[in-house]
Amino acid sequence: YRGLTEMPSTEPPEPKTFTVGMREAFKVLNTDSNTISAPNFELMYISDHAYFWFDSTPGISEPTESELAATGAAFDQIYEQDTAAFGSEDTPGIDGDPRIHIVNASPLTVCDVTESTSHLCGLGGYFGSSDILPSSVDPSSNEREMFVMNGSFFGSNTYLDILAHEFRHMIESNYDANDWDWEVEGSAMLAEDLLGFPSDPIARGNMFLANPDQQLNRWVDGNTLPYYGQGYVINRYIYNRLGPDLYRAFATNPEHGFQAIDMIAAENGLDFDGMTIFLDWLAALAIHSDENAPEIYQLRDGLDTAANTGINKFPTAVDTTVSQYAADYYRLFGDGPVTLNFTGSNHTQLIKVLPVSGEHMWLANRANYSSMRLTHEFDLSGVDSATLEYNVFHEIEQGYDFAYLTISTDGGQTWQPLVGEQMQGEGPNDDPADAALTDRFYTGRSGDWVKETVDLSAYAGQMVQIRFEYVTDPILTFGGLALDNLAIPEIGFYDDAESDTGWVAEGFVRATGYVPQRWNVMLITYENGAPVVTQLELAEDNTATAEFSLSNAGGGRPMLIIAASSPMTLEPAHYQFELTQ
Repeated sequence: YRGLTEMPSTEPPEPKTFTVGMREAFKVLNTDSNTISAPNFELMYISDHAYFWFDSTPGISEPTESELAATGAAFDQIYEQDTAAFGSEDTPGIDGDPRIHIVNASPLTVCDVTESTSHLCGLGGYFGSSDILPSSVDPSSNEREMFVMNGSFFGSNTYLDILAHEFRHMIESNYDANDWDWEVEGSAMLAEDLLGFPSDPIARGNMFLANPDQQLNRWVDGNTLPYYGQGYVINRYIYNRLGPDLYRAFATNPEHGFQAIDMIAAENGLDFDGMTIFLDWLAALAIHSDENAPEIYQLRDGLDTAANTGINKFPTAVDTTVSQYAADYYRLFGDGPVTLNFTGSNHTQLIKVLPVSGEHMWLANRANYSSMRLTHEFDLSGVDSATLEYNVFHEIEQGYDFAYLTISTDGGQTWQPLVGEQMQGEGPNDDPADAALTDRFYTGRSGDWVKETVDLSAYAGQMVQIRFEYVTDPILTFGGLALDNLAIPEIGFYDDAESDTGWVAEGFVRATGYVPQRWNVMLITYENGAPVVTQLELAEDNTATAEFSLSNAGGGRPMLIIAASSPMTLEPAHYQFELTQ
């Protein structure tokens, strides 16, 4: 797409020599307008691990020598602690220099504010993953490991807290740039906690615990604070459970999420796997503050327990839903024996739409910082005109993730964009940062299947390759890109995704409209004052029955935890239960 004929060199250059007083222009993102400017910055301090640059734009005060020395020493300590806990950034990195550049920008540069309203700038700082790419690949790259910081916070604890968080992101990019959002942001919140800045992680963790029916393996484009909190709480639990050394192995493992824990457990002869950790964590959310709870259910001081729904009348019937990789909590009051009858759905819709025809569709589902491709070669040499027809559904982060349709006439060496009437690219929010690789693309939510027709007549008489490609940034994915009923009638090609018709799928799968629904039902009772967690056995039809006592003789009130965990889908799971005496 960028016109490159070969891969850019990954060999770092000879590092440049920097001295205090030098000036350079840095490309900096205004997070309000999604535009990039390149103001000049002055290098004012060099510590063991960082260069400190300051914006010449009004809006920040010039730091004193003592402030520079203190902050430089504090970041060097953050560097040592973060690398000990999470691994190393790519060093010497793209610029061949082991030091990191900390670019302190004016609020007027990174936000749409004035000198009088600079305190309203909501940005604290960011690590831009584009800066570690060659500028030939991403023109916005500064080609160095760096942070952009809101310079008005310089010298404060908030400033250091943000650096601890953002440096964790830089380290993450060296190992696995497309981890789940709960790993990426949750481990960065854990970095704040471990490095002595626990107040924000705990506050956000308690936001999550106030409403724990929140899908772990998703992110949102609205209020993200509870999702940061959820990611922090599970990373804190994993850190406690594995210990520092094995948590570092988890943080540097190329596998994602619970699969990484599976690998670590197998390599170290541990008697649990990733799913065990997830279920134990769900139980810990309910009982971690109980001083008699077993050690595996401990978290940390300051965190609340998960909010629950109280039930004190019997019989009681509940008919509701729960998010995937989340749980509903019920505390049971009363006396005497009670019988639970649970029924969970057997299947859940994979995305918001079903296949247009038949049982299958092509789907590029959910993966951060990825490129998923579906490619097919077609012989148009015998026709004078041709048309590509297909149904498309897209649920894509608007303006930041994009799906493209392209064509090649040279065996895949170069690709040209194709344009459909249903594509985006003309609206102001379709590509605010000018990040898309073509002028027209799919982004945002289509809401339902839409019919697309693309004229291929300009390529008639040739052998061509046609490609759908879905490209995502480092965080936030939705349902993805789905295709069905692809056809080029002029050459007799028709694909309803029910069989293999010659597509080369890289990240796309032929998917059905539903996925099997997985359930876990846990019962917490008390014996000799201590909580006991019991996994109920479910039949093949996702039903379970249990009898237990509500009496408080053991020291606490029973609790029922109902958890759903079907991979990839963002659709909630339906269940029912009845409690009778």
